[in-house]
Amino acid sequence: MASKTAHPLELLREHATALEAAMTVVLANPRKPAVHKVRALVRRLESQVELLTQLAAMPSGSPEAEELQKRLRRLRRAAGRVRDLDVQRKTLKTHTSLPRRSALALREELKTTRDEKAKKLQRVLIKQLPKIAGAIEQLVQSVGTANGLVLPDLRLLPLIERWSQSHEEPMPPEQLDDDQLHTVRKAAKTARYMVENASGSAKAKHALEHYEEQQNAGGVWHDWLDLAATSKDHFGKKHPLTRAAEEQSRLARARYVKLLKRSS
Repeated sequence: MASKTAHPLELLREHATALEAAMTVVLANPRKPAVHKVRALVRRLESQVELLTQLAAMPSGSPEAEELQKRLRRLRRAAGRVRDLDVQRKTLKTHTSLPRRSALALREELKTTRDEKAKKLQRVLIKQLPKIAGAIEQLVQSVGTANGLVLPDLRLLPLIERWSQSHEEPMPPEQLDDDQLHTVRKAAKTARYMVENASGSAKAKHALEHYEEQQNAGGVWHDWLDLAATSKDHFGKKHPLTRAAEEQSRLARARYVKLLKRSS
């Protein structure tokens, strides 16, 4: 049977092409699916740059990588603000544990904020679209000697696992504060996108499911945490909506911590 192999630089190019197309769609209409796609593709590109660094296809801290990462960071933050508001508005509309009248009122208030953030995202896109395209091209040229870089899953997966373990906190999950838990979640997301380089072996599928499960559980918790903070800003800390969101955040946090403990 032929060895399963990954082609990291080819996938970098594929993500770059998809991102440019997705950015153009958002410029035309910043709808929820389009904004989410831009944000996810930015994360994938960032993860791909990290993987190429780990593979020594480019030196750590190379100017080309730093330039691209700087521009991707600006785009990710702008898209992330819109995405977070989309998630909060959907939760306020659909989640039955929240006091309905207050939830719908806050949802309407957030629409104005969402529209403002979407316009800001479009301004960032107008500025960054040509610069990101240029930065990607410079990066690809800088790792030209790695154009034929191919590696088997058997080498790729242990490398990703070591990278993930290096980003784990030394304390038990139940002792981590919110910032530390969020960092663990972001590392799981990066590892998940790195594993997407693998070629579908059973071990690769298992690793993908493992990191995706951590990412999703942490994401549910963090989304509730954000909604509780938003409600607190609008209604105060003692408002029923704030308390309901905080309770959902507490429950989601406990599920996330339990998952991390089981995985450790």
